[in-house]
Amino acid sequence: MNNYIPLNKAVGPKLICDGEQALIPQKLGVDAMTFNFDGSACEHATCAGAPEMFIKVEEDGLYYFGVEADDTGSISIAGEELCKKDGIPPNGKLNLETAIRYLKAGYYKVALSYENNAYNPVSNNAAAFNVTMDREPIQAGKYEGNSTMKREFSPSPKIKLWTIEKESTITCEPSKKVEVTLEEPAPVIKEGIGPCKTKFIIPQIIITACKDEVLERWNPRVQQVSTGSTILVLTGTYRDALKNPPITEDEAVEAVNEMNGYQERGRVGTWHTMQASLAHEEHHRRQYNDAFKFYWDNLRIQDSIELKPVSCEKFPEMDDALAEMR
Repeated sequence: MNNYIPLNKAVGPKLICDGEQALIPQKLGVDAMTFNFDGSACEHATCAGAPEMFIKVEEDGLYYFGVEADDTGSISIAGEELCKKDGIPPNGKLNLETAIRYLKAGYYKVALSYENNAYNPVSNNAAAFNVTMDREPIQAGKYEGNSTMKREFSPSPKIKLWTIEKESTITCEPSKKVEVTLEEPAPVIKEGIGPCKTKFIIPQIIITACKDEVLERWNPRVQQVSTGSTILVLTGTYRDALKNPPITEDEAVEAVNEMNGYQERGRVGTWHTMQASLAHEEHHRRQYNDAFKFYWDNLRIQDSIELKPVSCEKFPEMDDALAEMR
C-alpha cells in the first residue's frame, strides 16, 4: 500500500491503538528484546504479515512527535526515519527525543521500532516505550532519578495507529459541466385552421451514478440534458400572398396595406404568408432556446442535482440508486 493515502481514498480505516496507554508500559525484570510494531494482534505487534500501520492527519500543518524509550526507540513516516531515541549509556534510561514535520491531511504509513538491551541481573532490567504526536511541542516527562521505574512518560497525547483495508480503486469521477442539447425538429406546416404554435419539449436529464467507496454513497452525475421546441404552422385562415398572389389591383392594394400594418396592429385580415408565420414562430424558438440555456446555467441546476447522493447501504445496486435519484 502507498506511504500516503488521501483521507477520501482510505477504505475501511480502523483504529487499532487508541493512545490510551504507552505502547510498552514500564516493566521491570525483562529480558533483552527487539520489537517492530507492525499492527498485528499479538503482543507488541511482531507477527509476520501483519497489516501496515498508519497515522491519521486531519488537516494540513506542523505536527510534533516524540519518542520515549528504555533503551532505544524510533518512528519512521512514509519510509523515512523521523526520530530516534539513543539507547547508548547513559541514555539507556527512559528519556525523550523529538522531531517536527509539516504534513498534509491524509494517512501516513508509519514504522515503530523498539530495542531493549540485556543487563545483569535481569531483575533490574526495565523496559518502556512511548510515542507521542501533537499539534503543540511535545512536553517532557519527569526524567529524574536513576531508575526508569521512577520516571514518568510525557503528558503529550500518545500516538494513535490505524490500519486501512485498502486504498480506493473505484473513484467517483469529478463532475463535468454539461451543456444543453437543443432539439429543433423541422416545422410542421398544415392547411388547418387555428393559431400557429411553438411548444417547448419537456427537458430530459440523463444521469448516471458513481460509487464513492469511502463515503459509502452513490453520487449522481449528469450525462446529458436535452430540450428544444416544435413548430406548427397552420395556413387555413388566410390567403397566401406568395402562393396565391393578388390578381386584381384592388387585391394587391389590400394585401400590401394589411401586411404593411403588422408592426402596428398585428396580423388581421385576409392576406398573409406562410413564410411570415414561420419567421414569427422561429423567433419564439430562439426565445425558448435562450431561456433554456440561461436557466440551466444561472440556476445551477446541474449542481443541485449532483448534490443529492443516496446511501449505498440503503441502495446497494446502481439501478435502485438511480431510480431513487430520479
